[in-house]
Amino acid sequence: MRVEDKILIKNLAQTAEIVNTINGGMTQASMLVEKGEDEWTVMVRVPGVSPDRMKIEVRDGQMFIFHVLPDENAAHVELPFMLAALALDKRVDFDGIMAEYEDRELYIHLPLDEESSGYERDIEIFKR
Repeated sequence: MRVEDKILIKNLAQTAEIVNTINGGMTQASMLVEKGEDEWTVMVRVPGVSPDRMKIEVRDGQMFIFHVLPDENAAHVELPFMLAALALDKRVDFDGIMAEYEDRELYIHLPLDEESSGYERDIEIFKR
């Protein structure tokens, strides 16, 4: 495949994503995990989704990131749309998990601790 063809395909894919979003669709979340000795850092970018509409949950050794959508048919009901999921290392210190939103990216810090035992927790997102 020629370089020009690759560029054309990439541009068409980006255009399709923009049109899908404008017409009420969702963009695909991108997630990058950096694994260090003392901490994992998860960087998530979800174009067009406000941090106020995101929710992070830890359940059964998994971390889930949701876009919470209001249900137009019910007054106080919200519908979660899963953006990303990540299997967590058994060494993650669940009490120390912190999330922050800065420059249109969500950063989730997962400190590691050899003594951790794990449980369920919702993670608050701090805006900077």
